[in-house]
Amino acid sequence: MQLPSHAPDDVRVWLVEIDFTAPMDCAVLNEAEIARARRYLRPVDATRFAAVRAALRRVLAAEVDEDAASLVIETDANGRPALALNHAPDFNVSHSGAFGAIALSRKRAVGIDIEEARANLNWRELTSVVFADADTRAIEVLHENAQRNAFFDCWTAKEAVLKAHGTGIGAGAIRMDAFSVLPRDGERHALSKEAGAYEVAVLKAPMNYAAALSWSQSASIFAKSRCVK
Repeated sequence: MQLPSHAPDDVRVWLVEIDFTAPMDCAVLNEAEIARARRYLRPVDATRFAAVRAALRRVLAAEVDEDAASLVIETDANGRPALALNHAPDFNVSHSGAFGAIALSRKRAVGIDIEEARANLNWRELTSVVFADADTRAIEVLHENAQRNAFFDCWTAKEAVLKAHGTGIGAGAIRMDAFSVLPRDGERHALSKEAGAYEVAVLKAPMNYAAALSWSQSASIFAKSRCVK
């Protein structure tokens, strides 16, 4: 997956293509992950989770030179995963439709989001919880056909920022409508100061998908949580 031109050198991203016709990839998953996959009601959801978690384990294993199946991945109170190793890299994961995305850095906090731009989604119903005033103004001047794409750009960018913060939607530290990411200049989003010391940019995604990557400007944000007690 191609990085934005202004992304730091320490940030890397991977795109995971999910094969729904293949058997569920459980080779490197632990018992809890396999049980979680089996709790999904729809087989496609189980396959999606297993494929992306297995890909994540293999990426992390290569990064820290450990066995993929032996890695311990913990989650914090907000559900954000972390590798239970001292000085482990920060990482973030997203999946939607037939794709997953992984971001990783050893120097800063990262967040990533990918969303299938579903034709049946009434995006206008979500604007009150997604848009800040600046986002609304930026979208209103666009042609109607471009507004839907701008919504998904905005949505994925904000998700990525919240995930880099370590909160995600609904955690309460920062609301999605409390900061703006529009207008967008090429791959760069105009992130407002309310989002804190972070950057966010568009990622080139497969057709009918939108994706975004966020990272902390300072390594100090990342370093606070990287030492396992």
